[in-house]
Amino acid sequence: MKLLRHGLVFALLLTLVLLVGCGGKKEKGAVTVTFMNDESGLPQAFIDSFNEENAGKIVLVRTQNDWTKFIADAMAGTAADLLMLGSGSDVAYYVNRNLFYDMTELFEKSDVINVDDIEFLPNAEYKFNKETQKFGEGSWYGFSKDYNNIGCITYNKEIFKEMGVDFLDDEVPLTYQEFYELAKRLTKKDADGNVLIFGTEFTAGWIKFLVSDMAYIEGLSFYADEKRNKMNEDPRMRELWKFWARFQVEGIAPNVNNPSPGGWTGSSFESDRVAMVQLGYWFGANLQKNEGYNEKYGWAPTPNMTKGGQRVTNTLGATGIVMYAKTPHPEEAMKVFEWYMAGAYGIERAKTGWGIPPLKSLYHYLPTGNEYNDQRLKVAFDDAKYFKPWQSNPHVAGSAFEGAWLNNIDDLVLGKISEDEFIDRYYAEMNALLADGYKETQSLLGK
Repeated sequence: MKLLRHGLVFALLLTLVLLVGCGGKKEKGAVTVTFMNDESGLPQAFIDSFNEENAGKIVLVRTQNDWTKFIADAMAGTAADLLMLGSGSDVAYYVNRNLFYDMTELFEKSDVINVDDIEFLPNAEYKFNKETQKFGEGSWYGFSKDYNNIGCITYNKEIFKEMGVDFLDDEVPLTYQEFYELAKRLTKKDADGNVLIFGTEFTAGWIKFLVSDMAYIEGLSFYADEKRNKMNEDPRMRELWKFWARFQVEGIAPNVNNPSPGGWTGSSFESDRVAMVQLGYWFGANLQKNEGYNEKYGWAPTPNMTKGGQRVTNTLGATGIVMYAKTPHPEEAMKVFEWYMAGAYGIERAKTGWGIPPLKSLYHYLPTGNEYNDQRLKVAFDDAKYFKPWQSNPHVAGSAFEGAWLNNIDDLVLGKISEDEFIDRYYAEMNALLADGYKETQSLLGK
């Protein structure tokens, strides 16, 4: 999903806030509900089934998943009614710009969605208090379509055997230092220094989530103060960012010299070129298409900082469904939301194990019955006891962190700058974005 970059001109956002109040007119007859989603997130066969069951009442149409287009459509008053949001932590950014519908009353009136049935910890980012700028309180703006313990480890047992490494414990977490040392041990290079097998791989977008877990354990904040408009210069905080940069500098993970062998982390792992990944429970459903998956892959919990110490993991905010603030037909959109989350589609998705359902009443549909599915579910529910929302920021979209990282990591890998210069550059970019975003938030809130 392309998230809205924070560098949009303030005048555009202010215009949008003013225009977003101009909703469309109610349609006569069957109401068309548009749903911004991917084919994988909303297959056409399910759309056809829904439309057949609701003939004469609602016509469900999937539209392109494009957040830049969503902003333009919102300005024109033609935005999609329902939206797949890549990370629930971006709820704050969009709610502050009056783009998401407060669904609290819809939930309260629903005969399908019971608020008490929503698993709170992995969905806390979808409950947001605009006045206090805090997650986990205030109004509901949707919830996750499913959630995952994104820090958990999936590993290739065949590579472990080849390298003479014992399988991981599925109850006792590694420390992050142990994970780093293990990734080094599992990295295999040829005589020319080309990497044959990487110890691990991660995308730039994942780093902020992993650093957040570590920071919570260490009692640290990403930010200098409660305004959250400047990055924390505490040397301990800087070391956490450096920790993940070293994986690329040392070639333990793909870098500019040895790029990702599969295009993205999951496909690299499936090609047997990566020994361990941290992707979450959902990845297990994807792996089941591979022959011998039950014997080939193992699962281990999210690492912590010290052996036997505090544990924290997160859901990256969890991909979920929200509603456009000025949809002209919220009741009909809610019917689609209910079907998608708790009806036929929600049940079918739960059966695949493609993430843990947001509703506790759907847990019994999750696949079990072999060592592979039993182990990944055991690890997921154990990790879930330690969920904390990642340290997101209400003033910028989450992709800001990724962009600032990508703009500087190659120069570090190539030896053009030092670790401290890398952090200085990273912080400088983030601080500029945070400062501008804070001013926009204050203006939009009338402060």
